[in-house]
Amino acid sequence: MLVYSNHMSVKGHGAEEAVFKAIGGWLKEQLGFGLHPDQLRKDGEFNGTRGDVRSWLRVLATAEEDPKLYSWALKFPDENVRGRQWIVEVGVKAQGDRLDISCVVKTDEYSTLVASPVIASQPRLIRYIVSNIQNAKETTVDTTVPGVEIRSVGEDRDSYLALLSEMERPAREGPIVLVSPTKQGEYLLDAEELQQRLIGLAQVVKVSASFNSYEMASVLGTPKSAWGGAINILYVPTVTGQVRGRYYLPDAIATWGDTPFHRIPHVLALITNITNIERLRRHIRPEGVMQLSMRRRMQVARAKSEQMSAAQLRTALEDAAKQADEQTKYFDELVEENSQLESNISTLKDDLDGVRDDLAKKDYAIQSLKDQLSRAGGDRPTGIDAEELVNLLTRDEPPSPLDCLSIIEKIYGDRCTILPNARSSAEEMNNFIYGRQLLDLLKRLVTDYRDALMDGGDNKARSVFGKSEYAAKESETVMNNNAMRRERTFVYEGEKVEMFRHLKIGADDDATKTIRAHFHWDHHREKIVIGYCGQHLSVSSR
Repeated sequence: MLVYSNHMSVKGHGAEEAVFKAIGGWLKEQLGFGLHPDQLRKDGEFNGTRGDVRSWLRVLATAEEDPKLYSWALKFPDENVRGRQWIVEVGVKAQGDRLDISCVVKTDEYSTLVASPVIASQPRLIRYIVSNIQNAKETTVDTTVPGVEIRSVGEDRDSYLALLSEMERPAREGPIVLVSPTKQGEYLLDAEELQQRLIGLAQVVKVSASFNSYEMASVLGTPKSAWGGAINILYVPTVTGQVRGRYYLPDAIATWGDTPFHRIPHVLALITNITNIERLRRHIRPEGVMQLSMRRRMQVARAKSEQMSAAQLRTALEDAAKQADEQTKYFDELVEENSQLESNISTLKDDLDGVRDDLAKKDYAIQSLKDQLSRAGGDRPTGIDAEELVNLLTRDEPPSPLDCLSIIEKIYGDRCTILPNARSSAEEMNNFIYGRQLLDLLKRLVTDYRDALMDGGDNKARSVFGKSEYAAKESETVMNNNAMRRERTFVYEGEKVEMFRHLKIGADDDATKTIRAHFHWDHHREKIVIGYCGQHLSVSSR
């Protein structure tokens, strides 16, 4: 199981010395004894102990020419969980005064009885490396590495503008974790310690205790803000420039641990779940170091073969054969690891399907309760907050599609149902600029259009909208294409429902100006069911 993956670049004349010093110190802790600097830079195997725990280290290196590659693979059993083994792989690529460092932490469960969950953790090595680099002269961590230092926001309007620019920067290397204070000025997470744990993975931004939430929302937009003790994890921009966020409220954060410090591992787990695969692709793997080493040795042997005696040539071939055997062993281990990963993926997919079914059942149960309450009370929901509505109307930027759905549901919840897929598609449309026009369309949909449907059917209801605002069906090419029909099919009350009727704004691929809202009319419950509110779905010409 992949637990942690990181990749960093450092540069400067003292970079290699600083990094190797950190690796040497960390390995001494793991093995119970130190390695000579030469032992860190050439092939070797070592057995050690850390307390009562045995450990095994393999060093692979090829440093005959640039780039120099090094790999250290450390294995040791879990101290507390029988049947679990930890594997830490550290790789270094040195070329000139630049070093690329990668670190991967994995677990290998060799017993079916292992049930204890793995807790996300950061190897101390990462901190050692960063500390050594910062203390070395003429040596720095590359500017592309996120989270070397904590940042703050909220001191003035310019700080929000700078943060917005960073949020939307296409080349951003990792998520941004926005940590806000409670109304009492306290923080539910230790932001400084959190940043230390997220070095190389994500940038922590601490919201000043004296910040102005209205000013923040006016500059960043509500989906990119955080206040009241909440945190907001903002993903890297998509190819279309959208910045998605994941919001966590104080009640949820409180369940992660008893203190601000003890809640940090949960955030680390959330971040590594986002970054692990991307960082793993840049990992300096042991098998890669071994391959390059063998290729270089064969090139040298081939170049010198004419000057070698039979004995020397035989020795060179025996060394090459030994290394080839070792490489075969590594590849066999990788095949086994991939098989385990495929099995894990299959299991996780089954689990995910089960969770989705459970969530769907809960959604249906909640919706049924809402319907019962609506029928019992006969009044509209009163969930809309007056201050929230005033803030929405007075801020400069238009409401986001998610804001629109939320307001419609809160005010007209007795007339409509918003499906989870509608919310998730709307979350990806934060840059849509015609929010007020969308809000007007949705309001007419659940009021005038719904009333007209109940009175005279669709022919009368469609007159509520202009020709460019509403479509009663899709084109024949869409209707005849199974894949496109599936895109417009959504689960409602446990059934798959095709939703071809839709509201529309814009007619191009620009997600800032174009949106589609697909819906269904449930005549039994007399409700508009909105199943989608996002980018233009596929058509034959797209």
